[in-house]
Amino acid sequence: MTHIDDIKNWLETHSKADENAQATHSNASPDRVEHRIAVPKMRAYLKVWVDDNKDTLTYDDWVKLLDALYHGQSLEERIMTGMLLSHFGDFRRRLSLSQLGVWLGQLDGWKEVDYTCQSVFVADEMLANWTAWDAFLCGLVRDDNVNKRRAGIVLLVRPVREHDDVRFVTLLLAQVELLKHEKDKRITKAISWGLREAVKHNHTLIQDYVDVNADTLPAIAVRETRKKLTTGKK
Repeated sequence: MTHIDDIKNWLETHSKADENAQATHSNASPDRVEHRIAVPKMRAYLKVWVDDNKDTLTYDDWVKLLDALYHGQSLEERIMTGMLLSHFGDFRRRLSLSQLGVWLGQLDGWKEVDYTCQSVFVADEMLANWTAWDAFLCGLVRDDNVNKRRAGIVLLVRPVREHDDVRFVTLLLAQVELLKHEKDKRITKAISWGLREAVKHNHTLIQDYVDVNADTLPAIAVRETRKKLTTGKK
């Protein structure tokens, strides 16, 4: 049995959906199957799976497994990709950004995008290869695919929160400037999220930015960021 067969069999065995059930989460692809398996249960399963396979799984095996999951039929397969990216840090740092870009193109809706983008790629990884990451992220927010544009913001959420390097907040604000006119909730909420997370290390800068651009930023971003600036809470 292959690695992907192992995981797919587990998903089907633990599925709580009818055979033809489809995803119901916001902005989901109408063709996406949803097994309705709790995320903590998937995390627990993959932790055991990783412990059982980490000593024999090669980098090529890992890439092949992720590729199969990103091209799978279910929401849960795409959620698991983020978990597997997190578990294998050494492999993740070898991953080409062009391959990551291909995989991001297989995601649809905030939930799928965020499991790959919101907390997997850490600040130090980006800084170690900043020129490439900068170009990659700038390309994402210019992509025709709204899910990739969301990814161009969400990939910066963890770095701006955990690191005070000015390159992160500078790029974030540049990304926001390019996307702030959009009305899709995947974008407006991502902008709000990014600005709020940047407050920790850049309070004055974010306050000034929101004040100057309040009329052009999404209303939700202005409202939620000002609340974070004032109260320290969302």
